[in-house]
Amino acid sequence: MNVSDYIVKYLENLGIKHFFGYQGTMIAYFAEAVYLNPNVQNHSCYNEQGAAFAACGYAKASGSLAVAYATSGPGALNLISGIADAYYDSAPVLFITGQLNTSEYTDISDLRQQGFQQTDVINIVKPVVKYATMLISAEKIAYELEKACYIATSGRKGPVLLDIPMNIQKMKICEDGLEHFSPFHKNLVSDRYCDAADIILSFLQKSKHPVFLLGNGISKNEEEREVVNKLVNKYKIPVLTSILGKDLIEESSPYNIGFIGSAYGHRSANIIIYEKTDLIISLGCSLCRRQTGGNTERFAQNAKIIRVDIDDIELKRKIHEDEISLNCDVTQVIRELVKRKCECDFSDWLCICQRIKSLTADFDSLCPTRLPNQYIYAISKILPNHSVIVSDVGQHQMWIAQSFGAKKGNRILFSGGHGAMGFALPAAIGAYYATGLKPVCIAGDGAFQMNIQELQWVFREKIPIIIFIFNNHVLGLIRQQQDDFFHGNYFGSSAEGGYSAPSFVNIAKAYEINSRQINSLEELYAVSDILSSVRQPLLLEIMLPETSRAHPKTYFGEEMNNQRPYIPAELLKQIKEM
Repeated sequence: MNVSDYIVKYLENLGIKHFFGYQGTMIAYFAEAVYLNPNVQNHSCYNEQGAAFAACGYAKASGSLAVAYATSGPGALNLISGIADAYYDSAPVLFITGQLNTSEYTDISDLRQQGFQQTDVINIVKPVVKYATMLISAEKIAYELEKACYIATSGRKGPVLLDIPMNIQKMKICEDGLEHFSPFHKNLVSDRYCDAADIILSFLQKSKHPVFLLGNGISKNEEEREVVNKLVNKYKIPVLTSILGKDLIEESSPYNIGFIGSAYGHRSANIIIYEKTDLIISLGCSLCRRQTGGNTERFAQNAKIIRVDIDDIELKRKIHEDEISLNCDVTQVIRELVKRKCECDFSDWLCICQRIKSLTADFDSLCPTRLPNQYIYAISKILPNHSVIVSDVGQHQMWIAQSFGAKKGNRILFSGGHGAMGFALPAAIGAYYATGLKPVCIAGDGAFQMNIQELQWVFREKIPIIIFIFNNHVLGLIRQQQDDFFHGNYFGSSAEGGYSAPSFVNIAKAYEINSRQINSLEELYAVSDILSSVRQPLLLEIMLPETSRAHPKTYFGEEMNNQRPYIPAELLKQIKEM
């Protein structure tokens, strides 16, 4: 067999059945091997970024390795936004790029370009991959492929890239003589996880107001989600999440207090973690500035922080100088905690947190700018339980984080650290092929246009996706920022500033996708029966006013427990005295 056939066969044996990519001259032999293998499926995008985000969606939804490919030069470079998304959000993706034939390379290192469509993709992507190399010998394919897949899926997961010259892709190899990769395993004995669990329990027993903080470091595969559920139900203490960990706990859980965010987090979660708790048990949460605010020493000043994270570098970014850092696989620590006995009773504290959640939610429900949140809440109620919801980036992302009620069987995916507009549609496609769950894409008018061409992919493969586009004809978060800091000068964000959005209903018709416009909550609820039984792609364009806002929000220089619109003084006093 040749190198390309070997790669596809190896990945098939790992359980990979879906490949995302775009045909091109320098990747043609690999693409042919994918097409000719009857046990795998090839999925062609219409821009390589679509393939990259589809692979990210696949990996994020399943926790398993995904594969995306592209040709050399512009094809490879179009993958980079997806590569960065996988890197920052710890998604295990193998990217394979075609490259110039090795015979076309010169020994002139300073030559600007070695040949047509040649680009040094390895050095370009090194800051956003765990591993990247060019395969310059066919006999090294087993070693490099095994090494790349191991690195992508071990420790803190993330993307890897193999750059394979065209002539190497078609070279014949003998499997028996290939060199194989032998990983070096750290000696992470179970005592380490036991010790971490013991440390957490010792502080928990001294605590009066503890919280669990669940983050993206916890895998979303079914087994690990069930372990988290056991942890929450065993200890019965309030649970907060990061935005990426939002779907680790159901909205209906009595322990779910909300997600933290220094700008757009739930008021209840922000108030409780910032000034009420005395112990934060952070499980796989980065506690970055978007979660804590800029001045981390003011964050949770009265709390002891225990952080469990598999990435020792992440733990070097201290929140408090006296915090406890446990460099462990968070899932193993959770399993140990589930085994332990805990006789602590935090029922009074839980009631306080539930009361704060109720009071702040009641106040926010009266906010006149929260019509979009009502749409999101309605969508969460009428969608089938077993759905994978993928959010794009913009105001709608904040509305989803604040108001989508996660149900049993839901997955909710975001482009977190990278925050890439254009993520949702292709990522929802990838998540669908990873899970088989009903795919749902929620995007704003600006974000959706970034990868709108993938509607042809949806039509071609008859993917039963439901697409919600919130169309307020502006770049909402930017307009909101311009209102706050730029005197309402809407440069590049609205019609008068040089931005516009089309009729997405008409766009859908061009792609032969069923669509309709939604102008009220009543119209949305009227299509609920259709949503539960949809078998073909469906696009719903929800019309919103240009003035739509994302609230509550913490404004620059203010503390995250004091969001606008401000809580009335009497209500704030009541909360502080609890």
